[in-house]
Amino acid sequence: MIESRTGCSSNRANPFFMLHRPDATEDSGAVYGFNLIYSGNHYAAAEVSAYRKTRVVQGVNPAGFRFILEKGESFTAPESVMTYSENGFSGQSRNMHRFVKEHILRGEWAKAERPILLNSWEASYFNISESSLVSLAKAGHELGVELFVMDDGWFGDRSDDTRSLGDWDPNHKKLPGGLSRLSKKITDHGMQFGIWVEPEMVNVNSRLYEQHPDWAMAIKGKLHSEGRHQRILDLCNPEICDYLIKKMSEVFSSGKISYVKWDMNRIFSDVYSPYLLPKRQGETAHRYILGLYKIMGALTKRFPHILFEGCASGGNRFDLGILCYFPQIWASDNTDALCRSRIQEGYSYGYPQCCVGAHVSGCPNHQTLRTTPLETRFNIAAFGALGYELDVGKMFRWDKEHTRLQITLYKVWRDVLQYGDFYRIRSGNVHEWICVSDDKTRAVGMMMQESVEPNTQAHRFYCKGLDPDRTYRSAV
Repeated sequence: MIESRTGCSSNRANPFFMLHRPDATEDSGAVYGFNLIYSGNHYAAAEVSAYRKTRVVQGVNPAGFRFILEKGESFTAPESVMTYSENGFSGQSRNMHRFVKEHILRGEWAKAERPILLNSWEASYFNISESSLVSLAKAGHELGVELFVMDDGWFGDRSDDTRSLGDWDPNHKKLPGGLSRLSKKITDHGMQFGIWVEPEMVNVNSRLYEQHPDWAMAIKGKLHSEGRHQRILDLCNPEICDYLIKKMSEVFSSGKISYVKWDMNRIFSDVYSPYLLPKRQGETAHRYILGLYKIMGALTKRFPHILFEGCASGGNRFDLGILCYFPQIWASDNTDALCRSRIQEGYSYGYPQCCVGAHVSGCPNHQTLRTTPLETRFNIAAFGALGYELDVGKMFRWDKEHTRLQITLYKVWRDVLQYGDFYRIRSGNVHEWICVSDDKTRAVGMMMQESVEPNTQAHRFYCKGLDPDRTYRSAV
């Protein structure tokens, strides 16, 4: 049994899972894959009977769930997706990848190549200004970056994570000309411009909370446990959903915005909706997700040109429900290349590369303090929607030159890396991946060894997915 009770699909128990025969391998054997088109509390269980029959159930988590239907009302349960392959884990993966690309992703960005972005977060954190952001964007543009993203810290009195969440008006001390002037300066340099938002959350120390304390989830008369100094807005309340649609529409219309990183940085606690009657509190978690889908649906329809990226501390809400609205999701706040090799490999079993936000970050890494070669950081991030999250202006000349070459290389092979068929050749201490174009004329492979093993002098890369009747040559 796997489940989530965190209010989101959760990095602890993603709705995707597999069942397989004991002798299944990457390329042979019976494998079933399952996934749920849902972003909230979920539950899945597999049980083998005395007659060796396997029963699988998957859906909304029944724990804490009680949905009352009045006469004439109906309830629509989320859909579960199942695939089967006799070609092992890789066969199952490619089935799931095709399904996601053909039937889940939608809108203008469903099959479009993702732009290479530079995010300001790990370069600046909250210490941003118009001049510093423009300078960072210029440095990225010189390397070939196509999209500059201003992360947290641009609104209200947001100097740290204890205040102003919910006050979605530009801080005019940091951005004297607001989003309009900043976005124009960025786009005038030939780049696209994007912003970070976290609309579902609110700080107690904010104008929004002062005006609407009843808009936040809380159990009346009880102390509230907060996560990252923030509370959750009650999306069960249609008034709050309508407000967020209106406010985010104002924000997205206030400049030349081509990309939005939609964050959600805490799981649910004190799950109680001030809007719902006491007898209906068992509906809170599910109605929240319905409210979220209403907001995302309205905004993606109103702004079809914007590339939305879902984010919930990374993988806490990496699921098919989000992908129905946002065509890519930030894989993890852990940007360490070695950790990411495992994280992205895990995602690859159920999700295609075009959906996975993957960044090259600075060293020592801000999460693990590990130092990893620039080539390794790029090679891992290239098997996804490539981005950069470091102060490129302070890079050494050698690193800048190599980054420029890497970005040039990625642009040549971007279509294969993002939309080609993905094969895991080896996993474990050695990660060996290859992406092959649909017509099997082009392929990109990677091998990474995590740690040295004694008396292992060499490794050989074995290609998969190629046409045995075609002659291939190395492009690099």
